[in-house]
Amino acid sequence: MAALVAMALAAPMLAACISDVRRRIIPDWTVAAISIVGLAQSMASGTGADAALGGMLGLSAGALAALFGAWGWGDAKLLGAAGMVTGVSAMPSLILGSAAAGGMLAAALLALRAPVRARRLVLPSGAPRWLRAEQTRLRRAPSVPYGLAIVAGLLFALPWGA
Repeated sequence: MAALVAMALAAPMLAACISDVRRRIIPDWTVAAISIVGLAQSMASGTGADAALGGMLGLSAGALAALFGAWGWGDAKLLGAAGMVTGVSAMPSLILGSAAAGGMLAAALLALRAPVRARRLVLPSGAPRWLRAEQTRLRRAPSVPYGLAIVAGLLFALPWGA
């Protein structure tokens, strides 16, 4: 069952990550697809209440972070969808995995910021537009595509052995 869930999640998670890196937007269809997988999984295993509570808890935590400006509403919705997949029982693993991945991502972007601002790290002329946009973000006010961290946390929280 875990392999089937992982395969169903692969495309929407990848699309959410790519869009978040390129445009800092998490498409609603990816959140909906991940939620549907969580709902289908919970119906198949008879853990509907666990999934619903995990989704509500994830969305509540995400909404609180969005209200205080820590991240965007796409990230909040994605955390809610991820909570539906993991359920409330695996929520600590989801949060821990997301926090660890987000910290590493933020540290990497912070490490890149100084060389980019000093123009010691220059992209070749044929670099893709999204990569040039990332370079501009690092020069000005960097933002972290936290959707990547939430997806990493979801991967960390999935029961791979089940």
